[in-house]
Amino acid sequence: MGTLLLAVGAATATAGSVSLQLENDSFDGASDAYYTQGLQLTYIPDTPVSWPRKILPKYYAQREIHTRFSLGQAIFTPYEIEKTELIEDDRPYAGWLYLSGGLHTKHLSPERGLYSAERLDLNLGIVGPSAGAEQTQRWTHRMLDTYDVNGWHNQLRDEPTLMVSYARKWALIRALGNSGTGWELSARLGGSAGNVTTQLATGLGLRLGNNLFASAGVSGLQPTTVAPDFSGSSAPGSWFLFADWQLRFVDRDIFLDGNSDKASHGIEKEPRVAELRFGGVFTADRYCFTLYHARRSQEFVGQYENANFSGLGLTVSF
Repeated sequence: MGTLLLAVGAATATAGSVSLQLENDSFDGASDAYYTQGLQLTYIPDTPVSWPRKILPKYYAQREIHTRFSLGQAIFTPYEIEKTELIEDDRPYAGWLYLSGGLHTKHLSPERGLYSAERLDLNLGIVGPSAGAEQTQRWTHRMLDTYDVNGWHNQLRDEPTLMVSYARKWALIRALGNSGTGWELSARLGGSAGNVTTQLATGLGLRLGNNLFASAGVSGLQPTTVAPDFSGSSAPGSWFLFADWQLRFVDRDIFLDGNSDKASHGIEKEPRVAELRFGGVFTADRYCFTLYHARRSQEFVGQYENANFSGLGLTVSF
């Protein structure tokens, strides 16, 4: 009976959605440092697509396939942003503006309490002054009437970017009694390749909530803004609490290594970066709210402290 209650969300029609997600270290009372801000606007159409089945008919035969499109910006700064000179032992100033399109597929087995999901994203963008990070940060600081940032003339140079990322998740869901509430234990593997980041990633996750099959999904990988994936579910009253741990093995990171084909500032990066995120997702009618906190280990040699930031978002289904 408990499994059937948990599976109710799996039969809920997937809705289209528009979401806005913001990550910022100032939410935790910190000054701008390291990963300063990420902003992402995402559109998920309500109509599934079938063309991938023509390419891999056997693989996609039992899977729901949806597309997603995002526009995002990420901002990175060193720790001492009041200095005007180049800080050679800290990370470079950098901004990234990107467009991404992706496929999100899932295969549900509610009767067995299992599901798998995967996500394939293609990102096109630009790093450097044309990404508008300096203007965004200065505008924000003027609005808040806060301190100046003085080192943006040291930022990375303009460079077009191309990145492909893939992530896959396997999950086990079990009921807690007959209330419709349950828990999920999951494992993830993924990676990305391109002149932005080249990395491999693995992780573990735990969720507690209701309608867990309706929110079956897998989040993207850094450096894009990463929100808990609710998969455009239209199930009213859905909620879950979550904790995710991830370990990335980084070969290339333009925001630390510097430009690929131009002279620029760079720093010696750490080859392994761990991250813990925890928070909650809650829906009310057509609206879905996300709130979470993240703790990221040191990304480069000599980093003054770990990076801490929080994220919040709003998704509207239609």
